[in-house]
Amino acid sequence: MSSDAEPRSLTEVRGDLVLAALCVGQFHAPCQIEEDCLLVRADASLLESLRALGLRLRQVTRAFNPAPMFAPTGSTAGHGRRSVHHHVSHLHPEDDESEPPASNA
Repeated sequence: MSSDAEPRSLTEVRGDLVLAALCVGQFHAPCQIEEDCLLVRADASLLESLRALGLRLRQVTRAFNPAPMFAPTGSTAGHGRRSVHHHVSHLHPEDDESEPPASNA
């Protein structure tokens, strides 16, 4: 990838790049995809996770052009407000009280 981007301090990740990309994606970290490595701006927890997966890491200074983030935006991304829904069963007067309510599980 060619670029006019300023050189930055990055972490070069080598090894199983599919596994590395999945891990980087879980952290929503910016990542530049090269043929033989990934370049990431990583915090300590991401670096720890990458090491735990047996990937080889090396600090480098390179131009950084991260791949675009393809995560959905807005409320569909799953990072917005969440609510808990409670489902409660109860008997109505016309229900037969000798049988427990049916489960929909």
